[in-house]
Amino acid sequence: MPVVSAPVVALPRHQVTTDELLERIAELYPDHPRLVHLRRFIRATTVRTRWYTRPLAEQFRTDRSLAERTREHLRDSLELAERAARGALLEAGLGPGRIDAVVVVSATGHSMPGLDVLLMERLGLRPSVRRIPVTQLGCCGGVFGLSTAAELVAARPGSTVLVVCADVFSHYLHRDDTGLDGMIFKGIIGDAAGACVVRTRARGPHLELVDSWECVHPGSRDIVGSITDSDGFHGFNSLRLLGAIGEVMPELKDWLHRTRSAGADAAPDFIVSHTGSPKVLDAIVEGLGTDPELFGLARDSLREVGNLGSVSVLEVLERTFMKPPRDGARGLTVAVGPGVSAMALKGVWHSGD
Repeated sequence: MPVVSAPVVALPRHQVTTDELLERIAELYPDHPRLVHLRRFIRATTVRTRWYTRPLAEQFRTDRSLAERTREHLRDSLELAERAARGALLEAGLGPGRIDAVVVVSATGHSMPGLDVLLMERLGLRPSVRRIPVTQLGCCGGVFGLSTAAELVAARPGSTVLVVCADVFSHYLHRDDTGLDGMIFKGIIGDAAGACVVRTRARGPHLELVDSWECVHPGSRDIVGSITDSDGFHGFNSLRLLGAIGEVMPELKDWLHRTRSAGADAAPDFIVSHTGSPKVLDAIVEGLGTDPELFGLARDSLREVGNLGSVSVLEVLERTFMKPPRDGARGLTVAVGPGVSAMALKGVWHSGD
């Protein structure tokens, strides 16, 4: 069965506290009619720190062309992706010549050729490596990357797949998005890249990937996502998201029940969840009917680095390797993203040789 080695997450250089961010917002939006409420809402995200690829003073600028911002985004994404990928190869004890396929995920990339081609060149991967570039999945991207890598390994036993997620959302936080969702995005999002190796076997602690699932909630494509117009990228997020999550979670519970081993409990022993927001995590907990304590590492991640998009799942998985469950524990990796879509992986934890 496919197994995952410990991920490595790369953070950019500029750490920004919530107090510093709120000061910046007050400078930029002194006449915002809901400034007092925005302070409360942003603090309610629980995010204490986030990392940006650029200094705080340069955030939310729209005085450069979309072309310039796209180039800067690609440059910063590539730098983080390379750091994470090199770290993951080192963690797995592999050189770049051992990689047979690469799955590269970026919810914020809009260039061709994409991050996958540039990353191959930077890492020195073989020209014959299979490439799977992935965009438009938002926070689900990390789970999709892992499940796709697992399918590649299952189809070609003995192969080794590198999964890389890189999201640099700060380049697309638009100054003119002054609605509640746009301002909360500014408070909750961080930049990062993460990477891991999926292969047939691994020494040391690893997560065995057993099965995968996904579901798109009908009629929910206007709830969360982004649009790009002449002045740049604009994210949107409706309060209807929480209701959509509640409606799709029974499908996930049914899958867990149908695919459980004979005589086994369908409930997971541990959970690796994307971070979303406190309310998103609450909606997943309530929908699954699981112990809220199972989402402790996800809440820690949200508090310490913010919502990292597709990288969030790898960041929480990295924390899981640092604070591992018992040998043989059954795990669930889950994320919710645009669509509204939900994706999940079942796995078994192995402490290693």
